Amino acid sequence: MRKPSKKTTLRGAAILAAALALPALNATSAQAIQWDNQLHTDDTDPGGRLRFEAYGDIVEICDIEADGWAVGVKVKGPGGYSDSFTIGGNGDCKTHRASNGHNLREGEYYTFEVYLYSGEIANAYRDVASWKA
Repeated sequence: MRKPSKKTTLRGAAILAAALALPALNATSAQAIQWDNQLHTDDTDPGGRLRFEAYGDIVEICDIEADGWAVGVKVKGPGGYSDSFTIGGNGDCKTHRASNGHNLREGEYYTFEVYLYSGEIANAYRDVASWKA
């Protein structure tokens, strides 16, 4: 049996180091968000959900029911801040966050409105809350 060359040994060590480092890298990037606030549309079996996490200014809406309605959100705050977006399709979610241009001023209160819409009917089953960024 031949002794492995120095090149083969180094290649094996590099592969082993990469394999050991991969789980550590994935663990930090896959951390779950601890949502500060949550709000649902006001229908009897809510079709939409809004969640807000102040750290990172993350606003997420989800269409959580296969009912033919889409979900929308409006966020309003000090200094004329305004953001709105929609998503449709059961199980689909959409997120706005500070890192993609939706920065909220820390310590300020914002009004969050979640609602359903379908065709010509808008702002149905709306619910509103005021939360601090």
